[in-house]
Amino acid sequence: MAIDFLFISIQKNLDTIGLKYLHYNLLAASYRSTILYCPEIEAATGENWEEIFAFIRQRTPTTICFSLMSTEFLRVSKLSEAIKREFPDITLGWGGIHPTIAPEMCLEFADYVCIGECDQAIIDIAAAFETGGFDAVKKVNNVCFRSGGKIQKNPLNPLVTDLDSLPPYEHIPVHSFLFSRGTIRPVVWSNFRQYAPYRGNTYSVITTRGCPFSCTYCCNNFLTTLYGSKKIRKRSIDKIIEELSKAVSDYPNLEYINFQDDCFLACSNDYLEEFCQRYKAVIGKPFIIRSIPIYITPEKITALKDAGLGWISLGLQSGSDRVAREVYKRKSYQANFLKAARIIHQSKVAAYYDVILDNPYETEADMLETIHTLLETPRPFYTQFFSLTFYLGTELYDRAALERGGEFTDSLEKNYLSYEKNTINEITRLATFLPLWQMKAIVSLYKRQTAAGFLKILLFVAKLQTVLFFEPLMYLRVIRLSVRGDLFKTMTVLPSYLKEGLSRYFEQFKK
Repeated sequence: MAIDFLFISIQKNLDTIGLKYLHYNLLAASYRSTILYCPEIEAATGENWEEIFAFIRQRTPTTICFSLMSTEFLRVSKLSEAIKREFPDITLGWGGIHPTIAPEMCLEFADYVCIGECDQAIIDIAAAFETGGFDAVKKVNNVCFRSGGKIQKNPLNPLVTDLDSLPPYEHIPVHSFLFSRGTIRPVVWSNFRQYAPYRGNTYSVITTRGCPFSCTYCCNNFLTTLYGSKKIRKRSIDKIIEELSKAVSDYPNLEYINFQDDCFLACSNDYLEEFCQRYKAVIGKPFIIRSIPIYITPEKITALKDAGLGWISLGLQSGSDRVAREVYKRKSYQANFLKAARIIHQSKVAAYYDVILDNPYETEADMLETIHTLLETPRPFYTQFFSLTFYLGTELYDRAALERGGEFTDSLEKNYLSYEKNTINEITRLATFLPLWQMKAIVSLYKRQTAAGFLKILLFVAKLQTVLFFEPLMYLRVIRLSVRGDLFKTMTVLPSYLKEGLSRYFEQFKK
C-alpha cells in the first residue's frame, strides 16, 4: 500500500516553513504528500466543507495531519470532528506548537499527536504505517496517543543538530492546493500572493533553531524545558546561500529575504562576517532580520547594512526593568534597548519594535516607563503592539493559573493583535507618532489625573491627528529608510506593505 499524507493548514499565511519541511522530508523519502491550505476556514460551513470531503475522497490519504498554533485549536477541532464523521477509517494526526504543549487536549480530536521537532518522526510515522499500520505508529518516538483511557507519551528524538541534513523546500510547494471561496485549486503564483505577506514577494527562510532567551510568555519557554536545552543550532552558510540562490533564480521578482530566526545575531563575529560577504556577492537582495537588543553592536549593523539589511526587528516588550526581570525573566533591559535603537538609528536602518500591552503584572509606573522609553527611542520607527496572551505550557501561564485557581483557555480564542482600549494603551500607541512636546503634555496631564474631561478631548484630537497625518508620515519615513532614502523605490515597494500594514492597523480595533 502506498503511504499518502495529507497536511491541512488553516493559517491565513500560506508561507508555512515548518509544514514545508515536513512535506519535503516525506517527498525526499519517496512518500506521497499533499498540502491543502484553508485560510478562510473560519467562514466555512458544513455545506461547503463538502468540497474538502471530495478532495479527501479523491486522494484517499493514509493519514490526515494538522499543524496548528493555540489560536487555531477551535477551528481545527471543528474540522477534525467533521472529517472523522465522514471518514472514520482515516487516521488523524496533529502536530505543531499547540499539540506539543497540550497533547491531552488535542487527543480529544486526533488519533495521535506528534510532539516537538518531528523532522525524523514524520519519516518514522510513514515507515510505521507502511509496515504495521497505526499500531506500529504507536511505537514511534515523539508520538503521543490514548491507550486504555490513558495518555501514552513516547520518548523524544534528540533535537536535530545538523540542520544541513534537512531537504530543501520551495517558495510555492509542489503538490499544494488552496481551498478558497468554496473551491479547491492548485497553488500557483497568483493565488499564493493573495494569502502570503507582502504580496508573496518576500521569501521566508530560517537559518537557526532555538533562542538564547526563555521568556516566560513565549513557547520557547516550554521548549527549553521539554528538551532541556537552549542551544542554538545553525545551518552552514553554504546551504543558506544555496537555498537563497535557487529562490532568487526561481522567483526573480522577490523584493526581500525574510530571515525568521528568533535571534539572527546569535552567532560568532566570524560567521556573521562571512555570511555578509557571501550574501552581498551572491544574493544581493534587501533582507529582514530579528534580534535581541543585547546582540546589537555598531560593527554588526554596519556589516549587515553593507550586505543589504533593510529592516530589523527588536523586542522592547516593556520599558520597565522590573517587568523584564521579575515577570518576563528577560535579560534585556531598557538601557540595552535604547543603546541598540540608537545604533540602528545612526546606521539609518529601518526598524520595528515589539511592545506587549495588557500585562496584569505591570503597575501604572511600569506602563509609564514603556511610554518614556518609546519617547526616548530615535525616530522614525514602527511599533508592533501585542496584547499579552497566557499560552498553555509557558511559565507565565502557570503563574496566572495558580492565581486564578485552575486552568483557563483564554488563549484559544484571543486575538493577540487586539489590545484593550483604555487610556494608558492609547497613550502608549501615540508615543510612536506624536511630536515629543505634544506627548509630554499628554503624559503630564495623565499623571496629574485632575482634568479627565480635558484629557479625553486631547486624546481624541491626538488620535485624529495621528490617523490622518502622523501615522502615515511615520510609515513613509520608515519605508523610505528601508530603501536607503530612495523616493522612487519607496513608491515602488509601497504596495507590498499596504495590504499587511492595513491588516495590522485594523486588527487593533477588533474585540
